Amino acid sequence: MTSSPQSPAVKHLADIACVIRVGETLPDAALQQALALATRHGAHLTITLAAQHLATPYSPMWMTLASSLVADLNAKAKTKADEAADKARTAARIAGVIADITVMMDHGGDAGEIAIRAARASDLIIVDQPEAAMDSRAMILEEALFRSGRPILVATPKRAPISGASKAMLAWDGTAHAARAASDMLSLFDNIKHVDIVSVLGDKDLSSTLPGADFARHLSRKGVHANIVELSVATGPVARQLDDHATSSGADLIAMGGYGHSRLRQFVLGGVTVSMIQQAATPLLMAY
Repeated sequence: MTSSPQSPAVKHLADIACVIRVGETLPDAALQQALALATRHGAHLTITLAAQHLATPYSPMWMTLASSLVADLNAKAKTKADEAADKARTAARIAGVIADITVMMDHGGDAGEIAIRAARASDLIIVDQPEAAMDSRAMILEEALFRSGRPILVATPKRAPISGASKAMLAWDGTAHAARAASDMLSLFDNIKHVDIVSVLGDKDLSSTLPGADFARHLSRKGVHANIVELSVATGPVARQLDDHATSSGADLIAMGGYGHSRLRQFVLGGVTVSMIQQAATPLLMAY
């Protein structure tokens, strides 16, 4: 009796998308992070370099001058984007990574749509850490997070890129978003053996949500050692405490759910998620 051939194991990280906003300075963290993971997992890499394309403002008196100035700015932006694409091609070739690289002139927020499409055909999308809520990198991240159905990895320039993760920190508030972030984390980084489940007491009412201890038992059944950590909002800003714990505990990765409040309120008033996106010194995996 002959046995049927076994199907090949499913690759959980086969396609990685990386969307980079090209500006006056070219961020490097997302590209290097994408290359590190693609090299480690033998993944295909899709890189989109988005440069701002300006529209000529209407001015009956200065139309010719305005058109000339805008055309010059757009030409410089295209040149910078092409240079960034050449750099990415060289880096991918040196790393031995198969990469599709596209330059896109962004007309009024097209980069967000590109990020969404790239993410849906990928296992993971990697973006650079934005510097402020209205930074165009933040807008790309927001669109991909809320509309792609895929996890987002925010690369930080504050540390070397990771090629894998054996220890992670899970920011836990008992919500569906946090549970989804944990699931994505374990699926994409299947060598994780230790997770700190961190809750900040006093930040929000957790009485009706799943306790971290219950989720720790779930992780233990998957062969992951889970450690419960409870911090206090009275000690200091929540985002800073989460970030500091990830650093001091030696976590390779932070996983957390998306925004707990409305997006408008988060961007106007700030919040833990926004602060983590902008400030985390450890790569941040987000799910919504």
